[in-house]
Amino acid sequence: MADEKKSRSKRTRLKRHAKRAVYKTGVIATDTKGALSDAAKSAKTAQIIADLEDRVAEFRRERKIGKDSLRATYVEPFRGYVTDGQAHVRVRVMEEPVIPAAAEAIDTRNVLRTNLRRFVALAFPGVQVRITMGEFSAKATTDRHGYAKVKLPAPDLEPGWYEYDAATIPVDKSENPATAVGDILVPEPGAVMIISDVDDTVLKTGLSEGMVAVGRTLFRDAQTRRPIPGMAALYQGLAHGVDGSHMPSFFYLSTGPWIMYDMLTDFFELNDFPDGVRFLTDWLPQQRYVLRSGREHKRKTLQKLFTGNPESTFVMIGDSGQKDPAAYLEIARQHPGQVKAIIIMDVGEHMAERADELRTESQSLRAEGIPFYFVENAIEAGQVLSDLGVLDIDMIGVRDDFVTG
Repeated sequence: MADEKKSRSKRTRLKRHAKRAVYKTGVIATDTKGALSDAAKSAKTAQIIADLEDRVAEFRRERKIGKDSLRATYVEPFRGYVTDGQAHVRVRVMEEPVIPAAAEAIDTRNVLRTNLRRFVALAFPGVQVRITMGEFSAKATTDRHGYAKVKLPAPDLEPGWYEYDAATIPVDKSENPATAVGDILVPEPGAVMIISDVDDTVLKTGLSEGMVAVGRTLFRDAQTRRPIPGMAALYQGLAHGVDGSHMPSFFYLSTGPWIMYDMLTDFFELNDFPDGVRFLTDWLPQQRYVLRSGREHKRKTLQKLFTGNPESTFVMIGDSGQKDPAAYLEIARQHPGQVKAIIIMDVGEHMAERADELRTESQSLRAEGIPFYFVENAIEAGQVLSDLGVLDIDMIGVRDDFVTG
């Protein structure tokens, strides 16, 4: 009798567990369906927005053609790079931009007008482009926003900068192609590669300050944008290398839009930052998603650089205001032997709590074997990199924006 009672009690408990399991499974299934439904809705919304954008762009093109106001086809070449004997090149085909005269550029209204024109520039989709480098060439067709990416062989090249030619392939053979010349970097095998964030690491943007970033983007140009103090001097010191035989390569990784590429080019030249390859994103509406993922953009780019350069070591420099620490730590754990240093800059007092977290975390990460350093400014970053043997501090010299003593 006691045994039968125990058996009934056991069966009752099993039924209860089974019911709980069914309930939990149902919740999980419901949550999964909900997540899939949300993703489907998001993709559908993105497709609707993308289709609307395409119709508006087509209307603008036809209207300009009808009014005979369509400007010439323009090819914008972006800096490319070589890994594993392959050249990676990106260009954009668009209507020739309107650039204000130098005397007009300083006027705030003209700066705003120019920056807004970048966002509404009329792109030319479906255009065939040929990229040529040496004896090799490859073709690609521009996407909805006028961008085209090409890979072509680039074997047996010495480290340094090279040129590539870009040319459209007109449908009407009587038309002349639009042409451009771009630069491409062949990194030195085994040398240190410097990967740097842009916004609030070398260029004062204020992405962690909301509308401040919008104002700086729209109302300032290359001449009025402010560099982060000391970073140009620090990077020039890094560019000299340590022993003079292995020259580092620079890669600037930003979540900013490709349409600001020319402004960044001018900013880097005006403020004496080392030449490098810049990776940006397409902010315009996509067919699969409404908002681009800055973190995913950084993660994928870092993975390409690390896997494509297995003999190199990396110094990654970013700031505490974005997703740099997480992205850098993820790649450091995947490629522990390749990371020489992770330098995270303090973005300011408005994120003091975040600074305290990173300062504490940096100690535990170094104990784990990850060379993670949280620093307050370029001077402190220079000292850390000097101690790690990556920078010859004497190569920086004494400048207004960087004092070593």
